[in-house]
Amino acid sequence: MNSVLNPEAPEFYPHLTSFTQGGYVKVNKTIKSANILPAGTSHGLFKTFTEFNIVSSQLSENVVLQSNQIISTELPAVKLKRDDLESNTEKITEVNDSILDRININIDTATGVNRTSDTFISGAKARHPNQWKSSPVIAKIKVGSATFIGAKNITRPQINFKDTIDNSDSLWVPKISDKPNNIKPLALNILYSDEGEAVGYEHPYQVELDQYHPPSQFIDPMEPLPFPAALEDTVYTYVDTEAKLDALVQHLNTVTELAIDLEHHSYRTYQGITCLIQVTTTEGGDFIIDALAIREHIHKLNLAFTDPKKLKVFHGAEHDVIWLQRDFGVYLVGMFDTHQAAMVLNLPGLSLKYLLMRYCQVSADKKYQLADWRMRPLPAELIEYARMDTHYLLYIWRQMKDELTKDEHTHHLLNVFENSRQICGRTYNKEPMTETSHIPLYVRSKKSFNSQQMAALKILYKWRDAQARLLDESTTYLLPNHMLLALAETLPREVQGVTAVCQPMPPFVKQNLITIHRMLLSCRELPNEPQLYQMPTGLRNVINAELMQPITAYGVHDFADLEDFNEESRPHLENAADLLEDDDSNLEPEIDAFLPTNMISYGTFISDLNAEAKLFFPPYFRYKKYRSLAQHQELEEYREKAAKIAAISKGNELIKTEVLVKLQQAQKQIENEEKKDKDKAEENDDILKKSQQRKRKISADKVDHKASTDIVNDNIVIKEEIIEEIPEEITENSTKKIDSNVKPYAYKNADYKKFFNKSNKDQKDHKQKQPKMKFKKYKK
Repeated sequence: MNSVLNPEAPEFYPHLTSFTQGGYVKVNKTIKSANILPAGTSHGLFKTFTEFNIVSSQLSENVVLQSNQIISTELPAVKLKRDDLESNTEKITEVNDSILDRININIDTATGVNRTSDTFISGAKARHPNQWKSSPVIAKIKVGSATFIGAKNITRPQINFKDTIDNSDSLWVPKISDKPNNIKPLALNILYSDEGEAVGYEHPYQVELDQYHPPSQFIDPMEPLPFPAALEDTVYTYVDTEAKLDALVQHLNTVTELAIDLEHHSYRTYQGITCLIQVTTTEGGDFIIDALAIREHIHKLNLAFTDPKKLKVFHGAEHDVIWLQRDFGVYLVGMFDTHQAAMVLNLPGLSLKYLLMRYCQVSADKKYQLADWRMRPLPAELIEYARMDTHYLLYIWRQMKDELTKDEHTHHLLNVFENSRQICGRTYNKEPMTETSHIPLYVRSKKSFNSQQMAALKILYKWRDAQARLLDESTTYLLPNHMLLALAETLPREVQGVTAVCQPMPPFVKQNLITIHRMLLSCRELPNEPQLYQMPTGLRNVINAELMQPITAYGVHDFADLEDFNEESRPHLENAADLLEDDDSNLEPEIDAFLPTNMISYGTFISDLNAEAKLFFPPYFRYKKYRSLAQHQELEEYREKAAKIAAISKGNELIKTEVLVKLQQAQKQIENEEKKDKDKAEENDDILKKSQQRKRKISADKVDHKASTDIVNDNIVIKEEIIEEIPEEITENSTKKIDSNVKPYAYKNADYKKFFNKSNKDQKDHKQKQPKMKFKKYKK
């Protein structure tokens, strides 16, 4: 680098040299160090060591932090993330491309190679309204009798608007800030539906419109208005600054009649943009207001537009009223719509072109109705076209007023004023996106879609609407309706199929080709639900009512009993009509096969499929019956499958319910068993208590105080311990028997010694009687 390139700051040169050279050395060392790091299989092996993971994690974090600091200077919205290699690579590539593009543009600008870059950069910035002077490259395309005038590289006027364009689903709030010509002060009241949902705001001039009555000067006969001069002989003013607008407002305060029209653009914006406002007065001539240049000042027109003493003449003001509210907060009080007047007069034509020819004998050229009104400066032919819409409108209103008040009947004129007042009372609201917003498009297409195609139409419609709101583009510009329907109908499997359907391909479709293809594939995977085509209830009731009426029609077959009418018997045709009216019984055919199906008596059973019918049914009638039955069958199968799926999905709940029932039953069984055991234990306790009481009674009355004495009866020894286990009945009987047979024994005189000696003697005798064991020797 040479210091000559920067003569104002030569001291910056050495610092720049050290910075660039030092940075280059550091980058070179960083690349070499990164190449030494393990990769592939080696990296996987090193990842098994904890120390390596700690070091690599720390290095990754440092790289991400430093990279984000570098990237933030170029693209602040881009942030790298750890452990997201694929995404980080795409973001770094995007940042590099942005940096290189900026460098190339700056180099071309400095060297003068690419001078158009200045125009590109300046066009991307917001420009002052006075800078609309660059001549656009105009292109004209003729479509039938209409001519579309467009221009290349038109700067989007939205970037110059000071007010923010809100394309969200939120409720639209009126832009009006002051209320001139008011009876009731300005108050924005929210309107609610029956369900309590906010649906919009009340019209700020609702009270003024309710009390409006056209002044007598507009109802009574008026002096004829002279025929307007030609366009080239009329004063023309282009209003594109605030000062010129203020002058126009002052002029409008001096007039009582003014003709108004608007030019609108909706192809490159979501809600639409009002581009021009044409105003014509008898005294001031034609005015064209550049609504794009002085958009934030248009609200000053409310001073004249809401004055009930001034008549505002429109032609077809249904949309104009809405556009004025939406873009500028301008409202109308006291309007006369020539379109409504043409309807009241029952004219054969209702268009402005017809009215110009009928009342002014002027042939208006409407070939520029598809023009792009965003172009600045406007071509001469578009200015002439815009002036033509209001130049003759005041004269037309006077002529129509005379026709409406012909024969001194003013009710027709009052009807037109009333219809125009109703139009002024309309309010703007955003069109919400609902689950059925795609249905009108489907109905207009007159196509027959299955469930998969309807799902694709719905998801594409909602996605297109969301993208149009975000980009502030019209839905038809992003993806035309015919392409949307074709994509939903064909459901292409491959990306090439999407490309084939969308030809010529819009830029937005080209940018989102993969996204559209994925949505279509997701719809292909949905189950194809059967569609049961039923006749609407209202139509079915009407047909049934017709079938129940007496039959007065007659067939065209097998009327041999009637006279044959031919050319020779033409005079008898009058009698034939009388014959048909007199007796309907003669009109029945002789062959039953040709009886209409609705003539079958109610007592005769005819099956739907005509299996056992004795009468003739046309093939198409049988086909409809078969088709209806097949559709019902298909629907029943689908419902059974859906019920099974629902049952499977509810399996856990059923199992839980069954388990709870079992647990309750087991709990009841355990409680019953515990109750039985408790009752049995109580019963045993009662028996034990009774037995103890009996024992105590016996011991006290029959037995002596010597508890250890034995009681002997018939060689049976009964002890006190045994008595406790003997039942009450046995114990009582035994004690009675013992008391009666056993005598008291004299224990003192007993000779215990003889019992002892006898036992020893018996032992000795036993030992003597035992034989001796003899052992034999074992011989080998």
